[in-house]
Amino acid sequence: MELSFCNKLIALRGICATKAFLPINPSPRKRNKHHDTNRVGKLGAKLSTQSCQPDKKLFNEHDQLVAGDWTKSIIQRNVEAYRNKIALSNIHGDYLYEDVYMRSWDLARGIVDLLGQDSPQKRICFLCPEDVTHIVGMWSCWLTGHIAVPLCPSRSQQRLEHIILDSKSDLIVVTAEHINKVHGIAKKHGQKLIVLDDTWWNEPKDDTDINDNTPLPKSFYDKDMEKNKPALLLYTSGMTGTPKGVTFDHQALNNQMDVVINSWNLTHRDSVLHSLSLDTLYGCINSIQAPLATGARVITVPVDDNVKLWSHLLGVGIKSGNPLAAKNNNVTIFTSTPKVYKSLINSYSELCKDKKTKEYVKSACTKRLRLMVSSSSSLPHSVISQWKNISGHGILDTFTATESGTGLESKETQLVKFRDHTKSSHDVVAGTHETLIKCNESDANVPVTGELRMKVPSCVDDDWFYTGDLVEFNNGKYSLWGKLEVYNIQGDQQLAAIIVLTKTRKVNLDNILTWCSDNMNKDEVPTTFKIVSAIKRDKFGLIDKGDLRQLFSEESILCFHDSKL
Repeated sequence: MELSFCNKLIALRGICATKAFLPINPSPRKRNKHHDTNRVGKLGAKLSTQSCQPDKKLFNEHDQLVAGDWTKSIIQRNVEAYRNKIALSNIHGDYLYEDVYMRSWDLARGIVDLLGQDSPQKRICFLCPEDVTHIVGMWSCWLTGHIAVPLCPSRSQQRLEHIILDSKSDLIVVTAEHINKVHGIAKKHGQKLIVLDDTWWNEPKDDTDINDNTPLPKSFYDKDMEKNKPALLLYTSGMTGTPKGVTFDHQALNNQMDVVINSWNLTHRDSVLHSLSLDTLYGCINSIQAPLATGARVITVPVDDNVKLWSHLLGVGIKSGNPLAAKNNNVTIFTSTPKVYKSLINSYSELCKDKKTKEYVKSACTKRLRLMVSSSSSLPHSVISQWKNISGHGILDTFTATESGTGLESKETQLVKFRDHTKSSHDVVAGTHETLIKCNESDANVPVTGELRMKVPSCVDDDWFYTGDLVEFNNGKYSLWGKLEVYNIQGDQQLAAIIVLTKTRKVNLDNILTWCSDNMNKDEVPTTFKIVSAIKRDKFGLIDKGDLRQLFSEESILCFHDSKL
């Protein structure tokens, strides 16, 4: 007798879906049992794609999901409708929605085995690269009713350890290649470990013999998703101090995804090229979960691989054995950051020497893509202009904060300036929604600057969240200028100095650099200098940061050590 699709899946890959929805025996191959940290061997508790627990019934045979029930869950609201469509493409292959879900369900069953079916809600950290294991890690947390805490492999060891300990996570899911980053922490502090071997991303399933009539197995969380139940814990960047955790419930995440879906006009026809950090709202929700919620395809490429990014943008040099991928190989949306756009511009000058090649690049980008997005910091005008000349595309410059999410248009906002250095009182210089769009000046079109604050219910005591962002409001539009109260320099940020030279002393740039070298640590020496005749101050002797911003029009973001505007 010919096996059904689900039987084949179990027989060929050992997917742990037995008895949850089909009365058949599991694969004879068994997964290694889960262990606590003190019993972990060289690579910890391996979790392969064979059976992950003893033969025991978790649900009745009739306990199944039907199409439409997914509206109650944050996990892939359309997974039933798009189960035979490609959800994710990466260096390992193309994964169908059903394949991704089944791998997630398999891991979820392992988590239930380790933590217990009736376990109270726990926080689960997962450290997975930009491939299917990241989505599997996220979905498995939600399938078991726990809180997902994504970690990003490219982050510093200090940040990883801080998040694991500060989140008070009970379990860490990690791929074998990154076990050394977390094993010592888990062993010292008692977190349990699940280590995913390469069978978790090998052999993505194609569309052969798909049976759409077989319901997918039900979530292990046996209640309807409560809209106010915590679902995700993300940490801020740490620019203004120690990274702080921000918790999102299921309703907040659904709302966030809806904002992105509506703003970007996401549909199942889109293919999103992803090259972002995996532990940010912009990287893991806006650019992965929101597209997946519409049946779109996500293509992941390492953030530092310009050649592969250009290949996908232009549709050249990409091979796929899946006929579904061959039919729809076009990237329609590119989500990235100012740093990546700058890097692509630099590599463009190296890759495209002649006029004909440049014309091809512009034509291909214009025809293939419909939207290019940037976030994390403001785009310099020079980058916007250069990218427009290269690709024919403008870039949608978006605002995303961990605490408030994306979408200024959906929130009540204000720009404020504090009246003195105590920050005990402030003036509202511009506002939207309930406070009419207006400025203190008589001419509403006169640009004003201030610190952006948003009405975010339950975020703080009075519902007003101070973002710490220096913003200009002009003609009904916000422009992000910089960041206030910054203590830590990160990534591609550079130090700049504004210098006023007195007429009585003969000082030049060489003298300044010599002084810096003799009196400052190497990482404290500015790399950009602006020589001015004077720096304007207010009646309290304080500097207007908005005026200083004009001196750095080419820089993507301007940060200030103190927070007084």
